[in-house]
Amino acid sequence: MNANIRSDPILDSPYFDLAGHLRNRAYCMHNVGYASGTDETAALLDISVKDLLPAPIPPPRTASPNSVRFAIQPSEEGKNGLGMFAKQNIPAGGLIVVERPVVVTPYILAFQDHPESALYAALLRRLAPKTASCFMALANCKPATECDEVEGIMRTNGIPIRLNVPTTPHSELATHRAVFLNTSRCNHSCSPNAAWHWDPTSFSLALEAVRPIPAGHEITVAYVSPTYSRAERCARLKEKYNFSCRCATCSLPAPLLSKSEATRAELRAFSDGGAPSFEVWCLDARMPDDALIAIHKRAVAMIESEGLQVLQREYGRHLDALAMGYGALGDVEQFREWARKARDCRPMDGDNAAARVLQGWITEPETFPVWGLRKLLKD
Repeated sequence: MNANIRSDPILDSPYFDLAGHLRNRAYCMHNVGYASGTDETAALLDISVKDLLPAPIPPPRTASPNSVRFAIQPSEEGKNGLGMFAKQNIPAGGLIVVERPVVVTPYILAFQDHPESALYAALLRRLAPKTASCFMALANCKPATECDEVEGIMRTNGIPIRLNVPTTPHSELATHRAVFLNTSRCNHSCSPNAAWHWDPTSFSLALEAVRPIPAGHEITVAYVSPTYSRAERCARLKEKYNFSCRCATCSLPAPLLSKSEATRAELRAFSDGGAPSFEVWCLDARMPDDALIAIHKRAVAMIESEGLQVLQREYGRHLDALAMGYGALGDVEQFREWARKARDCRPMDGDNAAARVLQGWITEPETFPVWGLRKLLKD
């Protein structure tokens, strides 16, 4: 078990020691206190983690959209159960919903004498009957031979979140399992159009579009890393969620699927392809203009062709490099095009400083700090 936990990227705990973990746990059940008083969360937490929670927890930094942008309805043919669908056109970076979990537990429960199902059932009793009923209506992919229904629902729908934990030996793992009544309905895709972001300060999760989602289309997320090979994705999905992926990417004809696999393999190995840093390229007039630009355009093209805008950090880094490159060249048209893309891959809802700065540069390109610098040096 130590080896499995140490190698699990979700847990990010390479030095985990099960014996020490078991000796140092002291759990408590409680209802998380919110300033608004309208949300409810039943939590099983290590006492040291509970003590680090603010009381009461402040409102989410970003509020849900004024209009409901999604509907929960039967998923497309070939999939089981319900899914989340866009009720209106949602732009890239658009906020879909902000919600708080109804149940939170440690990802690894250190109980030897109490079955997990009994603990989950006890947590449900701390919720309002209507909320508990909505929890029990969620999907369950686990067979009855493996666990009972309430535990199966928890394992099927639990989203990994990270909480603040003490910096002491054998402290609780930061990764916890949380169930959300809406976001947990999102089905998987190997080319997802949405991603969630967890804010431990406000105990809330925001679901955002990573590319435009037309009205009527299903809103999907990635249950496993979409950069894995198809064989590895399928194996992990089968093991954890007991289904064979039939998303649009995995259903491609053999030649196109083979091309997709090759592109994703190239993305896995991609590390700027020897691209110079922006500073080196900008100040070396002997270097060709496309020494920086061509490499980042190639990376963007691969990400977009595979529908992998969910790789937001990598995608944003390449878009930023292209906007900066064209800014240093003093190319207004190209600078605005790539700066808009860099802005749109970031959420525009709420207080997003990076998006506001980019919008300022788009409006007045000459305010970009190194506007035209490379062109000036070359001249």
